[in-house]
Amino acid sequence: MPKESITELSKKETSLIEKYIKLKNEDKKNKENIEALKDDVLKILKEHEGKIVHNGYNISMHENTSYQYSEAIVNIETEIKVLKQREVALQIAKEKSKSEYVKVYELQSKNKED
Repeated sequence: MPKESITELSKKETSLIEKYIKLKNEDKKNKENIEALKDDVLKILKEHEGKIVHNGYNISMHENTSYQYSEAIVNIETEIKVLKQREVALQIAKEKSKSEYVKVYELQSKNKED
């Protein structure tokens, strides 16, 4: 992949952006590695009644349950979603909070083969 810049950046800006991208990629890799270890760690926790204290860390097992609701509930939720969108469009809804975030994704090369 060529290292050409589409946007003109100063050296300081380029350095900062490259560091950010590097950390985001490391973060993604760390999440993948953590996910790969999760089943083995859960197995260890189950063998120790769901809790381990090790090297200054309290590691405990928790679970979350999700539910499949009836069609009636799903329809009501859809109706509420539409009503919320309507209030936003009509400017009835008041902004409660706003957050800013950064998205990073790699551009797909036109010459890339599947």
